[in-house]
Amino acid sequence: MLKQISRLLCFVALTSVGSIASAEESIAFCLPEWKEMHFDDSAKAQQHLAAVQKLGCEAKIDNHGGHTDVVYRSPKWKSMEVADDKLAHQWESWLKKAGFETLHGHAADHGGDDHAGHEGHDHAAHDHAGHNHAAGQVEEVNYRITDWRTVHIENQEQLAELTAMLKGLGCELKSSQHSGHADLSFRCPQWKHIEVGSHQVATTWEQWLAKTGFEAKHVH
Repeated sequence: MLKQISRLLCFVALTSVGSIASAEESIAFCLPEWKEMHFDDSAKAQQHLAAVQKLGCEAKIDNHGGHTDVVYRSPKWKSMEVADDKLAHQWESWLKKAGFETLHGHAADHGGDDHAGHEGHDHAAHDHAGHNHAAGQVEEVNYRITDWRTVHIENQEQLAELTAMLKGLGCELKSSQHSGHADLSFRCPQWKHIEVGSHQVATTWEQWLAKTGFEAKHVH
């Protein structure tokens, strides 16, 4: 874990100002409620604190009872960009273990899509970290939106959050600023899916996607 956090610090330092030119995959993440992680090693606690701060979280240290708590949250959706799908799975796994909710769109085997399994993501075996269909703990929500959809947004915080979410879903994005508002256009012409840990969460995302203009199907 210590090595993972060190690598994450280096990674976030490179991408904290936005996406990088070679970025191919995005992960959206949020943590609405305060999360406490307990550390017996104060150095590891400081590493974790630095990592979540680099991600833009509100964070603090609480020392008590012979151990250290790192307390943090990130109530608004943010996104990070990585170079390939393998790295995306590594960071998504780290984020989930750290308590975050994540969005990372995968190419889907759906509707005639000729996709037997992209690199690092073989649905036949499907044994990458944090995703185990055989255990019955992952449900999929498939989605696409074939035509460009444009939304008008006046609030910059809402614009940033929706942009992060759509990046995490793997959408193509275009934006333009106008007097008093911004136009954000997006599409996702090929079927993709997100993987979530419960039926309730899958239903929530299916409803959100449909409301946002996507075709959405929940795979049980």
